[in-house]
Amino acid sequence: MRKIPAHVVWPGFVIGLLGMSATLITITVVAAVGDPSFAVEVNYHERALRWDEHVEQQRVNAELGWRVDVELGAIPESEEPAMIVRLTDGAGEPLVGATIEATYFHFAAAKEVQTLGFHETKEPGVYAAPALLNRSGLWQFQMRVASAGRVFTYEQTLETGRVGG
Repeated sequence: MRKIPAHVVWPGFVIGLLGMSATLITITVVAAVGDPSFAVEVNYHERALRWDEHVEQQRVNAELGWRVDVELGAIPESEEPAMIVRLTDGAGEPLVGATIEATYFHFAAAKEVQTLGFHETKEPGVYAAPALLNRSGLWQFQMRVASAGRVFTYEQTLETGRVGG
């Protein structure tokens, strides 16, 4: 049997290690980019720079004293799966005429952020939006409520069973 010279073995060993490293890096990048459960916080740097605004909004939220109660159910008129929001003001009275903007995502698919379009129902202070929560587990909801020139923000993590589709 012929002996392989050292000037071939050692460079080959180093090239092999570099090749394995490049392969593992490629696999990691493909997994991170292709898997919907991996997500980067949108505008993270911008949000960090605006931290003082966030703290001020939290103060305004506390001052307003509005209450948001979220439940999963169905739109009364159509029985379509929906998110139901009950809004009350600081005195406990229903908050009517509000505009609600909301986004939500499942923790296992954080890249798939969806928006909700709420409409006021016949019951005062109750708003509904079609929401297809097609997997059980943890969902993150973020809401922005505007009424009478005031803005209230709200975040909630809900654990759900399968709702809808």
